[in-house]
Amino acid sequence: MDHKESEIQFYTLVNIFTPTTGKLDALLELQLAEMKAMSTAARKAGWRGNEVYKAKDGTRLIVVTRFRSEADKETWAQTAMFQDHIARIGPLVETVESIPVELSGVHGAPSR
Repeated sequence: MDHKESEIQFYTLVNIFTPTTGKLDALLELQLAEMKAMSTAARKAGWRGNEVYKAKDGTRLIVVTRFRSEADKETWAQTAMFQDHIARIGPLVETVESIPVELSGVHGAPSR
């Protein structure tokens, strides 16, 4: 039986970035540019996509990241490309919390 990629359980992380004071927009801009620049290499390493959210109160940036597996995420995290990315965003980040999550249910579909 064939499965669509959207039906497969991925290794998913919810990453909550608290930017340094006044740096939320700069962090968002840099993160979006970096994700685009790294996407081809990251996909080859098992990355399956991101969703990026900016808290309405302007205090945090939330990135939901998916990989094929935890091992793929760990391998990607050790690459020079990702390490360089961490160094570039570092000055804009006060704290980051990375929470592994598992899909527990889906109700409806997002619409725009």
